[in-house]
Amino acid sequence: MIINTRPEKLSRDLNYLAKSIDIELTNIPLTEVKIKDFLTQDEIELLKKISTFEGIVFTSSSACKYGIKKIQDFMEIDDLRSSIYAIGPATKKELAEHGLESFLPKEFNSEGIYKMLQDHRVDNILLVCGTNNEAILEEYFNRKIPKLEAYDVIPLKFNIAKLRVIPKASSLLIFNLATFKLIEDEVEDLSKKNFTWICASQRIGEYIENRKAGTVVVSATPSNEDMLKSCI
Repeated sequence: MIINTRPEKLSRDLNYLAKSIDIELTNIPLTEVKIKDFLTQDEIELLKKISTFEGIVFTSSSACKYGIKKIQDFMEIDDLRSSIYAIGPATKKELAEHGLESFLPKEFNSEGIYKMLQDHRVDNILLVCGTNNEAILEEYFNRKIPKLEAYDVIPLKFNIAKLRVIPKASSLLIFNLATFKLIEDEVEDLSKKNFTWICASQRIGEYIENRKAGTVVVSATPSNEDMLKSCI
């Protein structure tokens, strides 16, 4: 059994792709994504001076979808003059749908973004992300980065119960570390489940391997195509 743990709002393309290549997915979303209701005063001040940033980095398609709604309260998107950076293809696609051209790194992760910013000599950036952001990019820069947290990731703990009864040796698609940590916190004797974890990044894979929680497979990229290929 292959389990998709991604939020329903983000799973449409994944589900269509799985059907087209005859992969049967069972959807058990463990989180949901919603726009953050209120901005902090610091975020308001950042948005007031958004035109001063050399680059704006969007960490996910949700960061684009909800971040742009926040930005539009302060300026027209067409008036943005900062260079735009997307963490991966899905984010780039979402940005394009809003009329924004963006740079895409060779590696679809924080390290790839960091290397590209260094190549472009862009230092003054605004990070558009969710409240679950783990500040990995800040580790590379070794400093705090101004952040607009545009959306909340809300755990759906009632769905965890379904994981307790799925067959052993099932494969679970893990797109972010927070999802695995939620499972780890809620499911007892996780190592005995003998799950295979299809991980969207090396960092997630290494964390799970250290937990000795089952078999780890790291996808070539976090794209839907590569994540599903890793299941075959």
